[in-house]
Amino acid sequence: MKLSSTASLQHGIDAYMGIPSDLITPATVISRDIHGNILSVVGDIEWQTPLLRSHQNRKAYISFSKFRTSTELEVKNLEQTQKIVAIWIHRPSQRTGSYPSIDTVRSFLTDLRRLCNQATKKGVTLAELLKHPVHFKSHIDKIKSYTTLRTLQMIINKVIEEHIFSVSTTITKILDRAIRESADESEQHPVIPGRILFEKISHYTSLLQEYQENEIQISELNRRAGLNRFYGRFKRKSTDPHNPNVEFEVAMEECGLSVIREKYKMRQLSNVSNFISRCNYAAKMLIHIFTAMREREAYLLKDGCVEKIGPKTYVVDGLTVKLTKEPRPAKWITSESILLPYDCACSIARLIKVYMPACIDTENRLFLSVSYLPVANEYEKKQKDTELYQGALNPTRWEETFPPTAITDEDYEELVMIDPLRNWAANLKFQIGQNWNLTTHQFRRSMAVYAAQSGLVSLPSLKRMLHHTLLQMSIYYTRGFASAKFLFSEQNPDLAEFFQAQTVNAEASLFLKEVIMEKANLHGAAGIWYERNLKKEYATNIVTNFQETLKKIKQGLLSYKETILGGCFKVGECKERVHHNYVACVDCSSACIKEKKLDQSILIQTKIIDSIPEGTFAHNTEQTKLSMLQFFKDKISKVIA
Repeated sequence: MKLSSTASLQHGIDAYMGIPSDLITPATVISRDIHGNILSVVGDIEWQTPLLRSHQNRKAYISFSKFRTSTELEVKNLEQTQKIVAIWIHRPSQRTGSYPSIDTVRSFLTDLRRLCNQATKKGVTLAELLKHPVHFKSHIDKIKSYTTLRTLQMIINKVIEEHIFSVSTTITKILDRAIRESADESEQHPVIPGRILFEKISHYTSLLQEYQENEIQISELNRRAGLNRFYGRFKRKSTDPHNPNVEFEVAMEECGLSVIREKYKMRQLSNVSNFISRCNYAAKMLIHIFTAMREREAYLLKDGCVEKIGPKTYVVDGLTVKLTKEPRPAKWITSESILLPYDCACSIARLIKVYMPACIDTENRLFLSVSYLPVANEYEKKQKDTELYQGALNPTRWEETFPPTAITDEDYEELVMIDPLRNWAANLKFQIGQNWNLTTHQFRRSMAVYAAQSGLVSLPSLKRMLHHTLLQMSIYYTRGFASAKFLFSEQNPDLAEFFQAQTVNAEASLFLKEVIMEKANLHGAAGIWYERNLKKEYATNIVTNFQETLKKIKQGLLSYKETILGGCFKVGECKERVHHNYVACVDCSSACIKEKKLDQSILIQTKIIDSIPEGTFAHNTEQTKLSMLQFFKDKISKVIA
């Protein structure tokens, strides 16, 4: 649908030519095809924008269909919105030189539409609203979302930068103040509770193991379906005696796939294609978990991207797309856990490449569309295609095919503990009994927080499962390691900065969980002080005191890290902790010691001594450590008694 006929307009200079904003009209060309024919103009309700097409998007378009056009004022506001968007998508960021992605543009349209509705409600145009601080403030006062406020700020900044409309300086001040005072400062992607994350990993892992068990059989089914288009299909009757119809159940039996046919209630070949897509999705999700890479970065991965650099340490070579004009090389440190999803993704990609038209350059991409496979309904159509399509592997489509993971009381408590500043009670998506609403970026933040402070993981089984991954990540993301400086300051500084930024919240949350909310008595010099002077007062107003804790950690006045005996309040590096001399904690003024952890350490130390020959230097050294631990245990036992 169009506001006016494209053919009847006298087209001006194309928008991407960098023409001034005052020359952009409804007739200005937005896009053309490869032959120079006009695809869209500014006045169209839907723009085709192939320039914004990302690697995994089949179609790139911008739709203004949700904007109101019932009155002359509404039409005028839509025209002004289209001018903003037309300039925005064709102008690179002054800071990074990059252009906005199609996903960013679509999400920003929602906030632009609300701004237009406010202007219409006040009886003014969008341009006039940006000159009217009172009307603008009445709109801002209704917004509680920190993210929405930041989005509006970016829109206003672009309008000012490109001289699209005049903007009152008071409006920029109103926005700045609203952002500073926003109560929802923690509006980030939530950290996934340990139990839920463990379940997700278990579901994905189980499916990929199932794929590996049936890998050869799935390949054989595709081979037969490729040779005979009536193999496994019965809707169309074959007239070729050399290629007869073979019923689906018979085809699955012949290829050794009867077990998964029954398990997943498959009734036709397209169900097999969906199964392969689910496996591809599971592989991609595990790669997100074990690397903390972004959605678009995963789609840019290529076959051969995983390299072993240590006994149990691997690096994933890829491209990052954040804040860059063009994708640039990046590396992600991980563990051998990456091998299962990577091997399965490679297997599926190799299978798909067998049946892709020779004219298509796969660019060696890892995640390709399964529609090229003979078992897919689109196979015959895809054989005539000349364009590369990647799989659409997003949670909104595939997560519902896995068992639901409902939020429990313990999960909710963990959410509140990790992020006390967020108003969880007001968010219906995160209530007890609700299925966890998953996004790939949640993995990114979750792994950053867990790597920053592994003590936030409440489930022991999750700790065991992710131990090597978190250990390797922690090593490389810690400042001071030459390899970390090389890998991240030069090749992926954005990821290092992101992980470092999560440390503040992680330390504050761990302090709340391990010190303030700890029911057992705390020991050690620092533990006793906090037990006597802070715990009771802190717990009476968690939100206010947690904000103060965050502030102190950011200023470098407070620190809290988990140790084998409890926790450490030392600000800065600890030479004893670096050398694993944990028994030094018993005499340290920064130590917070827990009796339960002390007992576990004594038990472990006893087993270590039993495994070392008596009379050796190592045996005597470890025996001295045990004596120090036991002496401290006896000391606090007398105090308790």
